[in-house]
Amino acid sequence: MVIFKPSILVGQLRTTYRPYILKINYLILLFLALNISVARAQEPVQLAKINADCIGAVTIRDSIGPVFSPQGWGNKLEIQGYKLGDPMFIEQEHNSVWYKFTVPYDAVLEMDIVPIFPEDDFDFMIFYYDGPNFCQTVVDGTAIPVRSNISRKNIEVDGYTGLSRKAINEYVPSGPGDPYSRALSVKKGQQYYLLVDNPFRENRGHHVYLHFHKVERGDPRKRDEPEEKTYEVRTTKLNIEIRDKETGSPIPAFVTIEGTADGKNIELEGVSDHQLELASYRAYYVSAVAKGYMLATKAFMPARDDEYFVTIDLKKIKQGERITLEDIKFVEDKADFLEKSKTALAKLKKFMLENPDMQVEIGGHVNGLSKKNKKEYKELSTSRAEAVEQFLVEHGIESSRMKVKGYGNSEMLFPDPVNQGQMEANRRVEIKILRN
Repeated sequence: MVIFKPSILVGQLRTTYRPYILKINYLILLFLALNISVARAQEPVQLAKINADCIGAVTIRDSIGPVFSPQGWGNKLEIQGYKLGDPMFIEQEHNSVWYKFTVPYDAVLEMDIVPIFPEDDFDFMIFYYDGPNFCQTVVDGTAIPVRSNISRKNIEVDGYTGLSRKAINEYVPSGPGDPYSRALSVKKGQQYYLLVDNPFRENRGHHVYLHFHKVERGDPRKRDEPEEKTYEVRTTKLNIEIRDKETGSPIPAFVTIEGTADGKNIELEGVSDHQLELASYRAYYVSAVAKGYMLATKAFMPARDDEYFVTIDLKKIKQGERITLEDIKFVEDKADFLEKSKTALAKLKKFMLENPDMQVEIGGHVNGLSKKNKKEYKELSTSRAEAVEQFLVEHGIESSRMKVKGYGNSEMLFPDPVNQGQMEANRRVEIKILRN
């Protein structure tokens, strides 16, 4: 009888099968390493069409990605009709994703949006959530972002954009500019919505990283010290001058300035020259209405200059002259005004009241991609022109002074539009002077 001691048996097995045991151990270690790696890596997120709408916003804690989403702006075009160069808003949604997050503690928020392909150009806007009606306020145009960055992609930083404590500006408009906007002070429990948009192509993938730098609260009996670096808002002394285009003489006019940080227009009654202080690096629009003269608007963006001069030369009203009101915007495929049309409609009303003997044609135009001027194009453009007429009648303008005409797509400024700006330019209301 042969008795094997366990220790001897194990030793013999180790000697005989050592090469196989080493190989099995290696495979086990490799398997574990791969599984740990997969567990640590975030799973790709493939979003649905609803996630491109505010009501379908994806909840994130501190990071998400890589994120892939369907092409387009979801089931509803919620942001549209803004001007190119507006530092707060993109012109409209293109290929978008909505996110929402809740602040875990009092903090300074920094953020990185990292494209998988550096050549992809991502813009973003951050909104403070103020209640269950928030998504509707976005559609109405009354929700104002607390941060945005619409600058051109910067290949030097691999297309990154976001929030940084080193950045100065809260809003960065389209064109060359800092890819990062200023960091945001946030408080525990606050909720924010983040819109990420790619204006040129469908979402080929990106990551979002939220960095909450905790703010420690000291003894309340002691004086609080500044918790973060503060930045001086750069301002410019703006000089406005309203003149007769032919003679150069000053003209008293009703002046409207759009584009202030709080979203409220500045209105000046009966001024031919005026001086005021405005924040630099913002896109502004100044309009002038005067008796006997055409309505005129000028865009400008003061930069580092201590003083900035804007001169508006007004042309006298003449038969056949036209005014293009690009800022009168409508709900898609409808004749209902968007909230952001209020200022343009108010200026048109003022223009009509200041010139009571003037008769005009209100012409509606659409961006019809068909070469044929379809019946629905004509009907929609007519309905929109009639909506403008109805607004003016409701504000004291006699209907006998106005004629309405729907041009459909027969007079598109850009017959073959190649970008959103050209399509927006095709959708317009024009005022033609019939008699003065």
